[in-house]
Amino acid sequence: MQTKSNIRKQVLQGLQNLPKTEKQDQSQYLIDALVASSWWQKARTIGLTMSTEIELDTKPLIAQALAAGKTVTVPRTLPQRQMAFVALGAGVSFETTKFGVAEPVGGTVIPASKHDLIIVPGVAFADNGARVGFGAGYYDRYLNDYAGTTVSLALRPQRFSEPDWVVDTFDVKIQHIISLQED
Repeated sequence: MQTKSNIRKQVLQGLQNLPKTEKQDQSQYLIDALVASSWWQKARTIGLTMSTEIELDTKPLIAQALAAGKTVTVPRTLPQRQMAFVALGAGVSFETTKFGVAEPVGGTVIPASKHDLIIVPGVAFADNGARVGFGAGYYDRYLNDYAGTTVSLALRPQRFSEPDWVVDTFDVKIQHIISLQED
């Protein structure tokens, strides 16, 4: 078993070393699998994150959801490591946080109960739904009271068949992990 901190370092290094074309190919496969899923097809309100450069690019997913007439929300961090999801649309602008993430300024907060699907970001994902996030616990706190569907997309360096880290009692498991099958 490794510490979550070591897993983060290992996986982030793996993502940095992933050739750009390979990352694009893997990302497209994962996006296509998500968009073809019944969870995506049925969802009317979808929570997505504004990805950073090292992560799977969420812009194509946001564009596809909006083109399909879905409501797309993105998180804004709040005091005490809380967050709220804000609907994209008129009156929403973005600012970059100290974490390097674009967050919405203004806009309408959509409660968790109104979301059908949340695409949960993270650093590492195990096939059983265990997840290592970026270390601040925002998603674990938010998902603790969320009853809808959760999905994560795992690029090859992010996927573990079994968690190689201690899964804490406060860690919220993801319901569905979409990953690439081993060659």
